[in-house]
Amino acid sequence: MSEPETLAAPNPRPSFKVFGGVVAAVLVFDQITKWLAVAHLTTAFHSITGDALGFGAKLSRFLWDKHPVRANAVTVLEDFWHFRYVENPGAAFGFLSGSAAWLRLPFFLTTSVLAMIFIVYYFRKTQANQVVLRIALALVFGGALGNFADRVRLTYVIDFIDWHWFDKATWPTFNVADSAITVGVALMLLDMWWHPSAKTRPQATTER
Repeated sequence: MSEPETLAAPNPRPSFKVFGGVVAAVLVFDQITKWLAVAHLTTAFHSITGDALGFGAKLSRFLWDKHPVRANAVTVLEDFWHFRYVENPGAAFGFLSGSAAWLRLPFFLTTSVLAMIFIVYYFRKTQANQVVLRIALALVFGGALGNFADRVRLTYVIDFIDWHWFDKATWPTFNVADSAITVGVALMLLDMWWHPSAKTRPQATTER
């Protein structure tokens, strides 16, 4: 008489605590660095009368004032790395920044929302041992949310990290949100290598 088949335990739903923590960390760090970019690379926080602005006034200008006057760039490594205020109406690293505004903004807002919905759906389907993938999805979500927040209130994204090789080659100006998306995608590719598709995994044996 054969023994009943041993059924695998169902995969528990992943906790959103770590996911939310990573997303919040990326979003906060992204917005703080953009605040610093506006504060030090533009004249947005300068008062016409010369009086110091309070935090509330600075916050209002950061959130809602568009196209502040640019100030001088800050040199980190001469000929290699500067902090420079740039308004990017396109996607990460300036992608599609030259397209028409009436088409560009709705397109990016819609695709951002759809991407974030898909990330949450994908996160819910991850396996318990796919820790790297879960962190990667949170990084991509946090980066997308950071740039989405810029687009909603300003119609463009604040970039400020300028990498270049002397005057010969320049990497598109980017920000912390772009960096989180890039690292997240890289980790997703690593996870695909570490955890091949279910078709290539050995099937669980049953006892009889």
